[in-house]
Amino acid sequence: MTANEKPPATHGAVKTTRLVRGISWFFEKWSHFVANHAVALIVICVVLTLIGTFKVATTPNDNDITGYTPYGARARDEFDVMTDFFAHNGNGIAMFVLILPTRHESVLHPDVLREALRLENILSSNFTMLSAEGKHENYQEFCTNFCQINEPFVQFARSYLTELDNSRNGTDLSDRISLNYPITSIYSRKMSIQPNFFGIQMENDTSRSITNIRSSKLIALQLRSERKEGWSGQAIKDFEMSITNYFEKQFTSPEIRVLTLSTSYVEAEVVRAGMSLLPFLVVGFVIMAIVSSVTTFFSALYMQQVSIHKFSLAIAACICPFMACGTALGALFFCGVRFGSILCVTPFLVLAIGVDDAYLMIHSWQRVTAERRKHPVENDSPGSRLSEVLVDTGPAILISALTNIFADVAGCFTSSPEISLLGYGNMACIFCDFLYQITFYSAIMTITGYFEMKEEGQKKHIKKIACGADDDDSSCTSSSVESFDVVVKRRVASFLEFYISLLTNAFFQLFVLFIWVIFLIISIYGITIMNINLSPRKLFMEDSSLREMDDLRVQYVVPHYYLANVFVRKPGDLTDGKRLERLNQFVEEMEHLNGSWGALGTNYFIRDFVEFQKAMSEEEESENEEKGISVAKRGGIDINNLPMFLEWPEYLFWKGFVQYHTESNQTVLDRFFMTFAIHGDNLQSWPARGDALREWRKVVDKYSNEFGLSVFSDDGIYVDLIENMPTDAWQSAVATLACMALICFIFMYDVPTVIVATSIIASIMTGILGILSLTGTDLDPIVMSALIISIGFSVDIPAHISYHYHTSSSENGIRERLHQTLSSVGFPALQASFSTSLCVLALKFTTIYMSNAFVKTMITCMILCVFHALVLLPSLFAIFNRICSLFHVAKTSPIESK
Repeated sequence: MTANEKPPATHGAVKTTRLVRGISWFFEKWSHFVANHAVALIVICVVLTLIGTFKVATTPNDNDITGYTPYGARARDEFDVMTDFFAHNGNGIAMFVLILPTRHESVLHPDVLREALRLENILSSNFTMLSAEGKHENYQEFCTNFCQINEPFVQFARSYLTELDNSRNGTDLSDRISLNYPITSIYSRKMSIQPNFFGIQMENDTSRSITNIRSSKLIALQLRSERKEGWSGQAIKDFEMSITNYFEKQFTSPEIRVLTLSTSYVEAEVVRAGMSLLPFLVVGFVIMAIVSSVTTFFSALYMQQVSIHKFSLAIAACICPFMACGTALGALFFCGVRFGSILCVTPFLVLAIGVDDAYLMIHSWQRVTAERRKHPVENDSPGSRLSEVLVDTGPAILISALTNIFADVAGCFTSSPEISLLGYGNMACIFCDFLYQITFYSAIMTITGYFEMKEEGQKKHIKKIACGADDDDSSCTSSSVESFDVVVKRRVASFLEFYISLLTNAFFQLFVLFIWVIFLIISIYGITIMNINLSPRKLFMEDSSLREMDDLRVQYVVPHYYLANVFVRKPGDLTDGKRLERLNQFVEEMEHLNGSWGALGTNYFIRDFVEFQKAMSEEEESENEEKGISVAKRGGIDINNLPMFLEWPEYLFWKGFVQYHTESNQTVLDRFFMTFAIHGDNLQSWPARGDALREWRKVVDKYSNEFGLSVFSDDGIYVDLIENMPTDAWQSAVATLACMALICFIFMYDVPTVIVATSIIASIMTGILGILSLTGTDLDPIVMSALIISIGFSVDIPAHISYHYHTSSSENGIRERLHQTLSSVGFPALQASFSTSLCVLALKFTTIYMSNAFVKTMITCMILCVFHALVLLPSLFAIFNRICSLFHVAKTSPIESK
């Protein structure tokens, strides 16, 4: 603002709604309350922050592995059915172990197999759980239904080593042992080794071979147990993590390397990745504090208001958002909201919006101070200056906060649990930041203002004494300082006038529109070719073994043995041959799908039970005839023999598949599950796995009502997420736009302003997605989270520009309105964008995909916001003004001609 400029608030008519006038009246009264109770408000805010931050620091991270899957997705129901089957008293133990050879190409080398057997024994006996009786029990002691889960591998490995020794000694191979893949037969006992050996190459000639497997890349073992009474969730996590820690830090072997996978380990690695961002948040804060201090100093120098207290305002501008985050998140955790790792990125959004609001207040305070120096008023005080500041900036800050809050409200109910959690965190923190801006930060501003005003009075008194000038302080100003001040202000004013002339030039407006259209076309094209992809490895740090585990799974496990678990919740009366035939028909349909292993890859206990029943046919027939029932004639099976069946050594394997109870001396089959396996190299891609899941679901749906069927795949939650992600993206965008339009209309009640502002937000969101796509970024939950954060910032600056333009004086036309708007908001917008960009860049030093995606998205958002808010938005306002003027002239010209 030059020396000849008049204050914006006194120049011409200002358009405001009753709501804005009411808010301005509140801020006017509130500012005096803050000035009178500044210290008390600061103390209260600090105490609340300490309490909230303590709660945040003491709250453990709790991450949901299905958290990114949308509400209502079928995979969530399927996951619930699966967990309900296995979790009688809650989630139990589920540990997956991969064994890789280190010196040999194949795990069938005898040294590798011996080490693998030793490892299996370690798994079964070296790790213990505390029972309800206070006894430490190992896996073989506390397991119930899945004790034999690794028995096929153990029998195969022992028999293979024995046969290998026999062949070397010239002894003939046993005719009763067939160590083939996928079904191994040892003394008439058949076992599937498909879940144990992967990356297999088959022998062409098996006549002289011990097995038809030429080589295998890895071995897989499992530990699985239902939860028992007395086990806590933490005890299970400790058990699983003790195994992981042992094999990562203590286990040594020259022959094998071990990787582990469990829910506990996944959660721990997600937490580690999220918490690793916090040190860089501190780095980002330091960078932002430095940038804030430097830019605020130059702003004060330009306004001739340099003071040590400006640094207090600059630092407090960065501290206030962090205080708000600590208080808000602590309050959420007190209310029972879980602490997900995704909340670690919330401070960046609040920091970006908070510092922008603070910069607006600082800039407004300096304008008010400059005006008070030129036109002194009676009863000048920090409270009266703060009153003008809050009346000027308060409604715009409120609009920004409300648009962000309501946009997140929509996201909380249309997306997934993790995105909803991020929405809750954003809403609470933004709301708390708004409160702290008008309490804590305003109180800091009044205190610094008190000292600034005191220093102003002392300097003025000294100048009067030294110069003997009572009316004109400028006589004491040295020519060199005055020249510097005049030159700088003249150049700034000249640039602003030139820029406004450019914005109001018709040719420049057409050029901007042309660039905008090209930008939108390119961005929309980028969106249409954007890949939708997800890999669990993106959630982990670069040094996490889970990344290698995921790579091995996709490369070797999935192409050879991709599993569908089908849960039968309403088996009904299987003594009825027709019902059993329908169930068998379903099994056959599943076994004839594309890529199926057929019966070789199916675990269906009924088949073994039928064989068992045949072996006992005479006894069962006589017993049933006495009861007047002939199960054989009905073509079904006698479930009363199920307990005996499950106790036979060769059928112990089925214990974990079946659940039953006894009622009136009759056995009732409650539910059971079966597995179906498919194979194919195409399964390495997500679309192929999605097609397989849809085929399984199609068959299951035909029999679902009859048997209560539900199919579960490990990748189901991700497949449904991929299908729903585009819907989540456009719903979040539409919700943000609708909230932006609604809030702007309520506060401004001006259709052209609302249309322009909403179009700008839509353009920014389109540009972010389009640019990310064209630069090789896939759409995934991490990018979705970063997009939600960036959308919050993209609303902020355009909302401030729109509000200040709407409330600016209109008597002198578009040039004056743009001058008032840009002089009020332009520098704070640049200041906020620059400082936030440098703060976010601190995350670039990490190797986490989440942080890198966040940096890329936010930097793109910052660049687009600056262009849209300071170039495109003023140009559109000028174009609307031109159109309205032409329309007005055309409408009034017939009257004027008369």
